[in-house]
Amino acid sequence: MQASAEVGVARRERRTLVAVVVPFSIVYALIGLLRHWRFESNYDLGIFDQAVWHMSRFQAPASTISGFSNILGDHFYPILVVLTPLYWIAPAPETLLIAQAALLAASAVPVFLFLRTRLAFGPTVMLTVAHGLFWGVQRTAEFDFHALAFAPLLVATAIVAIDRRRWGPFWITATALALVKEDQLPLLAGMGVWLLLLGERRRGALVVGGSLVAFLLVIGVVVPAFNDGGGYAYAAGLGDLLRRPWMVPVTLVTPPVKLQTALNWVAPFVLMPLASPLALLATPLALARFLSPAPEHWDVVFHYTAPLAPILAMSAGDGLARLSQRMRHEWSRRRLLTIVPTLSVVLCATLPGSLPLWDALNPARYRMPLATVTGAAALALVPDGASVTAQTAIVPHLSRRAEIHVLDADAPDTEYVLASDLLDPWPATSFSELQVLLDERRARGYEALFEQDGWVVLRRAE
Repeated sequence: MQASAEVGVARRERRTLVAVVVPFSIVYALIGLLRHWRFESNYDLGIFDQAVWHMSRFQAPASTISGFSNILGDHFYPILVVLTPLYWIAPAPETLLIAQAALLAASAVPVFLFLRTRLAFGPTVMLTVAHGLFWGVQRTAEFDFHALAFAPLLVATAIVAIDRRRWGPFWITATALALVKEDQLPLLAGMGVWLLLLGERRRGALVVGGSLVAFLLVIGVVVPAFNDGGGYAYAAGLGDLLRRPWMVPVTLVTPPVKLQTALNWVAPFVLMPLASPLALLATPLALARFLSPAPEHWDVVFHYTAPLAPILAMSAGDGLARLSQRMRHEWSRRRLLTIVPTLSVVLCATLPGSLPLWDALNPARYRMPLATVTGAAALALVPDGASVTAQTAIVPHLSRRAEIHVLDADAPDTEYVLASDLLDPWPATSFSELQVLLDERRARGYEALFEQDGWVVLRRAE
């Protein structure tokens, strides 16, 4: 009878996970795909599309978009190689966006498994849903494709492996996480410290030491070896801090947007992560973000919070369990375990505002604008394999080729040039800047192959 009950519970939990993972996979995919189809994606998607396309052809992951003959000379993300078989089947940026959606949604599984060891079924499901709604995950699904899409699943799996003392899966997951990007190595070192605190001294010391040595090797040897200039482009910010270490406390809290971002990490989970020592795992990532000289690392945009998402959700559940155990009265405990997870779902679905989820649920989002309709006709005029220079928003639609460049003053002459005043001109401040570049091309002999509804396709004269 007991065995039958356990099987029933397991089936219910599997069905629940399917009911969580599948809808989130669909929503995350729609967020990215709609943005791309509406020409709102950016050159980051083009960079990875071009690099993975090269790897699928057994070539070095070059990107003329970013200017690297091998993108490992920019950042260390060899994990991308696991995506290359997908390009043998469907070579397209949409493939990366769908893979990213699946990876982000799958992170709900280890989050659920961890929470279930601490909470009843209902609160576990609610906090798992809150994790899926959390802005750090939504922003990752929204902003192009990035290797950090692997991080939530791997981080959460590593935490579960530590919690259950499953060392084989832990070492496999830790190795995979080290291959996501060099900034995940300090997080691994933090996991090593966590192991030390749990009494796993030998394993903890090995993880800490191995992670720090790997980090130094990656930024000092591996990335420079692939970099055309022989260096690591992001070392300057680290050097400034090492020269003035007394400025670290001030740098961590200024400008005030950093404090606001830190609040937006924990507020959606009703501050519950602060009640769990597990939240200490967020420290390496928080330090890397707030000590960075790049302002985009300080705010609630882009994909940088992805690795933090499972840590926050799991520490929220752990903190909630710890807090509930301190309650003397059963009714107070039940109320806490009902109100906090419910409130977490509401807050994660709304904070910090303007979340892409609501765009995906807006019917108007599915009506393609004029830029998309005319753009399809313009793109069809560019032959496969032809060299291209294009406005940033157009680049991801033409990036599966050996040579494609962003339209700017330094772009070389290519066979085709594309631009549209219906699209975001970034990094130019206005389309008039791009118009000057188009006029210069015309003056050098380029001829207009297509001009319609704001779209321009120029072809180099033979």
